[in-house]
Amino acid sequence: MSGRSVPLEIGTAVGAANEHHVRVRGLDLVDDLIGELTYTEVALLAVTGRRPTPAEAKVVDAVLVSLLDHGLTPSALAARLTFWVAPEAIQGAVAAGLLGAGSVLLGSMEGCGRLLTDVAGDVAAGDAAGDAVDARLRAIVDAGERIPGLGHSLHRDGDPRAGKLLAVARAQKVAARHVEHLELVVERAAALTGKPLPLNATGAAAALLLEAGVPWRLHRGFALMSRTAGLVAHIGEELESPVTPAVRAALRAASRIEPEV
Repeated sequence: MSGRSVPLEIGTAVGAANEHHVRVRGLDLVDDLIGELTYTEVALLAVTGRRPTPAEAKVVDAVLVSLLDHGLTPSALAARLTFWVAPEAIQGAVAAGLLGAGSVLLGSMEGCGRLLTDVAGDVAAGDAAGDAVDARLRAIVDAGERIPGLGHSLHRDGDPRAGKLLAVARAQKVAARHVEHLELVVERAAALTGKPLPLNATGAAAALLLEAGVPWRLHRGFALMSRTAGLVAHIGEELESPVTPAVRAALRAASRIEPEV
């Protein structure tokens, strides 16, 4: 080896910092953002590269609120149990909870966002919206997959959060093509499957994030932003009113070694 250093030519448009300044998307963090914009507004600025409209910030803030907590879910239990055995590393406990955001819980908004993006692309290419939705849904069903954004194991008669999110979008005049396509998805899915599949919160959230300019590949990230606060709350409660001892006792009671025959 010659020992010569090779310059690393990389960069980012997200942010930069030097001895005196910190910038996010070209704006000064101290002078332009702290105390001037909300966390949701700055998050949208960082992700999309542009300052959101007040209406866009309002609906995305509603999305973040809607997914903050949902009780003692598997992700909340994972965070609590991990914190119990590693209380010196709260970040590990939060990470354990976030790792459970997949296609069944929380992360399904990514799948719905992709579906709506595909439908929008089909419509832009000349397909009628109903035909585009039908074709996309049939492909999902024929593949034996769940239709993302529809149905809920707890809210079987309808997820109350979904209706509220769409109401916020309409009140803020943000509901446009993606919300229209989502409503078609709900309608056509029921006709295709022969059973009602009510819209859930992640389905509504996906449409709102698309309307605010957030690409579908980043939707799950917003679910993680939201649920992080809820997991921190669960860890805080675990410090005061732990559930882990009861969980461990129940697991021990259920773990029996059968006698040898």
